[in-house]
Amino acid sequence: MEEKKAQELFKKYVAGNCTEDEKMLLESWYLLHSQDTPPSTISTEERLEDKQLIFAALEQATAPAKHTIRWLKYAGMAAASIALVLIGFGIYTYKFKAPAVPRQMVTAKADVSPGGNKAVLRLANGQTINLSNDKNGIVIKAGDLAYNDGTHIDTEGTNAGATAQNTITTPAGGQYQVILQDGTKVWLNAESSLSYPGSFTGQERRVEITGEAYFEVAHNKAMPFKVVSKGQTVEVLGTHFNVMAYKNEGSVKTTLLEGSVKVTGKTTSKYLTPGQQAQVTDQHIAVTSHIDLEEVVSWKNGYFKFNEDIKSIMNKIARWYDIDVVYKPGVDLNQTFSGEVSKSRNVSVLLKVMELTGNVNFKIEGRRIIVMP
Repeated sequence: MEEKKAQELFKKYVAGNCTEDEKMLLESWYLLHSQDTPPSTISTEERLEDKQLIFAALEQATAPAKHTIRWLKYAGMAAASIALVLIGFGIYTYKFKAPAVPRQMVTAKADVSPGGNKAVLRLANGQTINLSNDKNGIVIKAGDLAYNDGTHIDTEGTNAGATAQNTITTPAGGQYQVILQDGTKVWLNAESSLSYPGSFTGQERRVEITGEAYFEVAHNKAMPFKVVSKGQTVEVLGTHFNVMAYKNEGSVKTTLLEGSVKVTGKTTSKYLTPGQQAQVTDQHIAVTSHIDLEEVVSWKNGYFKFNEDIKSIMNKIARWYDIDVVYKPGVDLNQTFSGEVSKSRNVSVLLKVMELTGNVNFKIEGRRIIVMP
């Protein structure tokens, strides 16, 4: 549900045109308030999560009758939060009170904390460096290696040569940034790797990736930049794009944000313009326009934004939280979910949003999430 729909609901309430379910959702907040909660004390992340929970509850309030019982269990919680969201909409500005209502919905023996900055760098000379979790990226220069805050990284001996390959790898629950010698910036998502030479020489700049990476390529007309991944090659001169090439995904997805790219599969090539995405399978390249670019790069910007089927979403969750996912019989793998949740929150927060927006339930057992109908 869009924000303007929440505004419309409040206007309906004032005009006396709400349904009984809609009135209950709004009025229960007024009945439950018990303590002052100044809007200034509410973080941006909490506002975002409250908004998603409320929108989901409002969707359930207007859904067919078979969903009514599920959302009524949590209507008090959602209604208690609605004031926080309406403040953001500018619908009213007076001080308000909000109840301390428990938000526990997902069945959990232990919550799972989010991933962070984790990566291992294997140099061409054989040295392995566990990169600092307190830093978020490295900068590669001729004869020098440092974190992006300027802190020097000690290496053993010399590099094995300009063309020898170095590889940086992120585990499940890890992410890292790399600034290559030519100034190209690369963000690595969880369970990903980037292989690059000691320096770029010859007629092209060539790297290889697995998993997912976002590139901001430094422009160099004389030396095209090529990204090789899972049966495809992306060629650019200087532009911004995202490549997702995980082994457990059905296709390799290249999404262009700025400039132009050439995507080459095994038998054919396609050129992309900004806002387009190429999906490459073994023998075919399909190009889709009007892609939600914010959704594609949300992982890089610190949050999940999704509008897709449950299996695709759970793949992302598994990679970021380093967990296993088990599906119980009866789960509709084709149902889709929409939402936005910060990546810095525990996994239960994201699962709560999904429980409110669809016919699905979750149980957390250690580092395993059980998906139930």
